[in-house]
Amino acid sequence: MHNNERFKSLPPKQQAQIRQRLQQWNRLSPDEREVMRDREQAWERMSPEQRQYVRNELLPRWQQMPPERRQLLMGRLHTLRGMPEADRDAQLNDPKFMQGLSPQEQQTLRDLDHLRNPPSAQ
Repeated sequence: MHNNERFKSLPPKQQAQIRQRLQQWNRLSPDEREVMRDREQAWERMSPEQRQYVRNELLPRWQQMPPERRQLLMGRLHTLRGMPEADRDAQLNDPKFMQGLSPQEQQTLRDLDHLRNPPSAQ
C-alpha cells in the first residue's frame, strides 16, 4: 500500500479504515475467510431488489433479535446446511422443525436459508 499512488491519494481517515479492514482480514482463520468469500459471492448474485430487502428488512429484523434467538436460528441453519434443496424445503415446512419459532423467526429462517442457498431455476 505504501507504493500504491491511488491509496496514498486517499484521505488519511479512509486510509486508516482500509488498514483496519486489512488487519481484521489477516486475523481471520482460513475457514472464516472462506465464509466471508461465500457471503460476498452470495451478495454479488443478488438482484438489486434482493439487496434492498436484505438491507431494509432482513438485517434490521436480525439485529433486533435477542442473541439467544439468533443463536437458535443459526443452529437451525446449521442443520439445513448441505441438504439438497427438496430436503431443506421439507424441513422449512415441517411444523416440528419450526416448533418454538415465532412466525417472524420462521420467515427470517426461510429468508436466511434462501440467501445461503438460492432456489434453483425450474
